[in-house]
Amino acid sequence: MPLHYALTDGLVFVAAAWGAWHLMKAGKPVGALGVALFGLAAAIGTVRVTSGLIEPLGVPHRFASQIGGLLGLLLLLWQIFKTTVGPVRPIYGLIICAGAVGLAILLPAAGAPIYILALLAGIALFGLNRLGGRPNIGAALGFGVMLPNVLFLRQSKFLGPDISWHLFHIFIAVWLVLTVLALTPKQVAASADSSSGT
Repeated sequence: MPLHYALTDGLVFVAAAWGAWHLMKAGKPVGALGVALFGLAAAIGTVRVTSGLIEPLGVPHRFASQIGGLLGLLLLLWQIFKTTVGPVRPIYGLIICAGAVGLAILLPAAGAPIYILALLAGIALFGLNRLGGRPNIGAALGFGVMLPNVLFLRQSKFLGPDISWHLFHIFIAVWLVLTVLALTPKQVAASADSSSGT
């Protein structure tokens, strides 16, 4: 793997570190953990490329990216549900996350469909936004950025491995930032007000 692959993996790590911190600060630990799992995969990928440990870290990187990424998405979906619909009993969230991840581990072919369904569910939750009283189209579109990324950019035959790799990871970083901002509108507004007041 070329050394430049670490650049956009590092970008994802930075976006995830900021996002996890921002969500924790906003009192959203479930979402923060979900974002942090994307950061963990990116950190392993960055170390894998820069250290030259391509083969030794191949399995951990793959597991963190696929299974960790799926769990991270499900935790984000849990947080989105709490934000747009209402509280979720922790036991229900844990059962859904454990069941989906367990199925993806036992039946790897199920991982991609579960991932896509979770993305569609997140788009729908933001779009309906029952607690907000009106559809949050901006948040739905922001969360939906990941869908074409997974379907078309990841390992694209038309773009080549280098461009495909970098675009895929750039889109992940952008998606993480947009999702975090959508989950913390009050904090974003407060930050904007304080900036305009200085």
